[in-house]
Amino acid sequence: MKSILSHLPIVLALTMAQGMEEATEPQVLRVDLNGDGKAETIARRRLGADSELGTYYQLVVTDAGGALLWKSPEVHDATDPLAFGSWDFGVSLPELAGDIDQDGKVELLAPAPQSDVSPTFHRVFRWTAEGFKPVLSRALAGKGQKGARFGWTKDPNPSDFWVLHWLGSSAEGGWVVQLYAMTSGDSVQTGIAVLVPKAGGFELLRWIQAPEIIGGDGGDAVTYRARLSEKDHVSSTGAALTTVVDVLRQDRANVHRSLHTDEEDGIDARFATKEAREELSTMTITVEGGEEAQRQMLKGTPLVEVRIEGRTVSVRVIQ
Repeated sequence: MKSILSHLPIVLALTMAQGMEEATEPQVLRVDLNGDGKAETIARRRLGADSELGTYYQLVVTDAGGALLWKSPEVHDATDPLAFGSWDFGVSLPELAGDIDQDGKVELLAPAPQSDVSPTFHRVFRWTAEGFKPVLSRALAGKGQKGARFGWTKDPNPSDFWVLHWLGSSAEGGWVVQLYAMTSGDSVQTGIAVLVPKAGGFELLRWIQAPEIIGGDGGDAVTYRARLSEKDHVSSTGAALTTVVDVLRQDRANVHRSLHTDEEDGIDARFATKEAREELSTMTITVEGGEEAQRQMLKGTPLVEVRIEGRTVSVRVIQ
């Protein structure tokens, strides 16, 4: 992803899960909210944790000089329209900010909580003189062919493509997004595309990464590549991970929760949920190359290929 996103003017505040998958550093967005040519900062502050639900956050907006412009209420109720958090039932934290629909106003997007591979709803907030105001919570969905219309809907068709993640802006004045669609059984299609605003909605301009059909948790084999970089080797507390399976889990958490993505990281559907990633600990893991390959995965930052077939996972070092 870095080759696609490294030039983007918007800094993403990316979603997180709990436990090992929780963020290890503060995440912010920077975007010009008032049109003065200077970027304001949208950051989050941890409010505390609920033993039954999870962690709550408050959004804090400051100007280029650090002066406070707005902050969201300090709520500990996940049903509040301005609640943000990393909860047992899903995550809702800021993902992107920008003039999404080219109406001259800045919107903030955060995924609505969900815990499985189903059409993703995004919460949309608009910047006003009083701060960010909730606008809607819907899925952005459409067909997969070039020129297809994407619209906000409360009742998406799971076989259509929907926006799973907003990744950043594109050179065409649109948005780079990760799209998902459910096919037969537990399989999905996923790819990276550019959507551009058009006629009250969006249009699929082009595919950056063509959609690929990936098997679910059945007998279909799933293969992906991953760069096991430094951030894949530490837990949410910064402790070093000491087993190959934990590093593989953290890598997939970083990819699917968009905490950290390396240029060589492939997108898989098999480990798109927290529950699926936890299953890794119960699978049979085979590392080609023995102890030396394991040492590279635990002490270095190699590029690896991972193949999952049934309950068996084989890993080999490519580079």
